Amino acid sequence: MFINFWYAAALGSEVTADRPKKVKMLGQNFVLFRDTKGVARCVSDICVHRGASLSVGRIKGDAVECPYHGWKFDGTGACTMIPSLGIDGKPPARAKVDGYPTQEKYGLVFAFLGDLPENERPPLMEVPEWGREGWRCINLEYKWEANFERSMEAGLDPAHAEFVHTGMKFAGTDEEYVMPDRFDVKREKWGTFLQIQLRTVPLPSRPELGNANISSVKPQAQTVTAASSFYGANCTITRLKFSERDEVCQYMWETPEDEFHVAKHLVSVRTIVTDPMFDESFNKRNIDPMVYPSTLTKEVFVPADAQIAAFREYLKTWENLGWRIDSRRVEADQGRIGYCIPSPERRTTGNWAIDPVPLLAATKS
Repeated sequence: MFINFWYAAALGSEVTADRPKKVKMLGQNFVLFRDTKGVARCVSDICVHRGASLSVGRIKGDAVECPYHGWKFDGTGACTMIPSLGIDGKPPARAKVDGYPTQEKYGLVFAFLGDLPENERPPLMEVPEWGREGWRCINLEYKWEANFERSMEAGLDPAHAEFVHTGMKFAGTDEEYVMPDRFDVKREKWGTFLQIQLRTVPLPSRPELGNANISSVKPQAQTVTAASSFYGANCTITRLKFSERDEVCQYMWETPEDEFHVAKHLVSVRTIVTDPMFDESFNKRNIDPMVYPSTLTKEVFVPADAQIAAFREYLKTWENLGWRIDSRRVEADQGRIGYCIPSPERRTTGNWAIDPVPLLAATKS
């Protein structure tokens, strides 16, 4: 798991000013709430007084109140009141928790989980179709028992569609099925882009939708343009273009809760079958394997795995920057040491009570 990326924390509708919301990301707990201006806030879910969980407390104005002794922390993580010190008491400088930058877009609340200053952070992945006329845009939420890196690879794997996805497979009966022997993976700063052609079957009627007839979108077997990208360590984009006007695009934010559980936040946009009755048909996914080995010699790669190989190279680059969490050490310390994801404030101030999560050592450039 990696710090220093934007992570989807929750649907915007789930973050309220009524009660705090607890979310687990990158192996640590966070608390989400809205302040009096309606801004979604995200802070570490551990009180620096006695280690209580802030998420089971209350929202008081612009702050979340600890349920144990009433200490209040605002959206920046600063302690604004300690009741035992009296109404005029000044909280000590160390009375602070980590607060994280947030953005609210595409129906989701995003938190930047890391300590990079603003000018060095990767931008939030964009969904240019959101709100545009002619596009049906929906949010879909999943929980997978899978390693998030394996889950990410599922969106970068063109060869699996033939055998997995409805409307894309011949169930192994297409004798002409073959992948190209070369893939042109275009490398960009935060990820890659790949576009290929895939043979597909006609779209059938869907019994789960009352046998709604969607065959007009793809009445016969044809070749469609498929494009896939990854953006940073935790985002994928999959686009299927059936014609100049018929497209489906899936923007996926992968938020690992821990090494073997991932919350998948999908923004699905489409120009086909835009009636809401078809939304459920886009809510189908599959489970992926466990964490992959540390070396490619333990797996057999073929040309169709080119983008996955590139993804692993990018992950190694970010690991070399010192952004990968030392999950084994965190697991070994569980119940003994409380950690948090370091926030940008740690770059400019010291005197913190809670230790940041241990990271694998950066390599010298």
